[in-house]
Amino acid sequence: MPLLMTEAAKLAEDDRQRGIIEELIDKDELFALVPFVRSKDDVYAYDREKTLPGAGWIDPYDDIEESTATFEPVTARIKILAGQVDIANFISEVKSDLYDQVAVQLAAKAKGVGRDFRQALVNGDSAVNPKQFDGLKKFVTAGQTLTAGANGNALSYSMLDELKDAVKLGADCLMMRQGTWRALRQLNRLQGGNTADMMMIENFGVPVKAYDGTPVIINDYIGADETQGDNDATTSIYALRLNEADGFHGLYAGDAAGIRVEKVGLNFGKDSTRWRLKWYCAAALKATHAVARLKGVTNI
Repeated sequence: MPLLMTEAAKLAEDDRQRGIIEELIDKDELFALVPFVRSKDDVYAYDREKTLPGAGWIDPYDDIEESTATFEPVTARIKILAGQVDIANFISEVKSDLYDQVAVQLAAKAKGVGRDFRQALVNGDSAVNPKQFDGLKKFVTAGQTLTAGANGNALSYSMLDELKDAVKLGADCLMMRQGTWRALRQLNRLQGGNTADMMMIENFGVPVKAYDGTPVIINDYIGADETQGDNDATTSIYALRLNEADGFHGLYAGDAAGIRVEKVGLNFGKDSTRWRLKWYCAAALKATHAVARLKGVTNI
């Protein structure tokens, strides 16, 4: 069963660990929507669906053609996303009357971890940086890549509809930059009436951006300087199917979604204590048709 971050927070036994997970998911559509699957090893091996089997119409006594789905064996290696912070003991003890200074610093570190994960989720390439996991740009195939125009083009409804249709079994979310979302809202306003660009999703508690009933995840780590023809100021939009069977999902190792909060201890020669935050994580794509990319969008 996949694990949503909201459930991981409930299962965390340590209060600080629970707080870090809640900080990651607080008002963040990505961690509210993307499911995570636990890996029992540092390598997660799976079969990626490439093509679906077909069928045909026959007359009585005709031979029936055989066809099977094709799969590609794939492995994803769990990576370590980590950071640490030194907190002066004087600060944590004397200036914690209004706010727990340790909690404040760990919450800030959690935000940084969340941003680094967002970056890798799109741009991660283990061939370039072996310490990172592969992201969407690496996962998407040429056959699942659409182009807004030879030299880029402005976003249109028909482009988004075509992008959603490219995810054969249905897209569960779209991912785009904030500037692209503003352009989409402008298109909505030009049509007049109710823009209907927000929706509620289960277990999140606040409205989520949406297009045509599909949630939208804002991720400004999608490049704004992608080259399309002679235009080097374009961006991309991704459509994703999210599940553990035939879609895209996150990976974690260990308990509580793989997130660790450790009190390393006193720093030698300093009146401060070191805290460490680690996340054992990666991503997997179970079927090539579960992600599609629209590139060359000039609304950045």
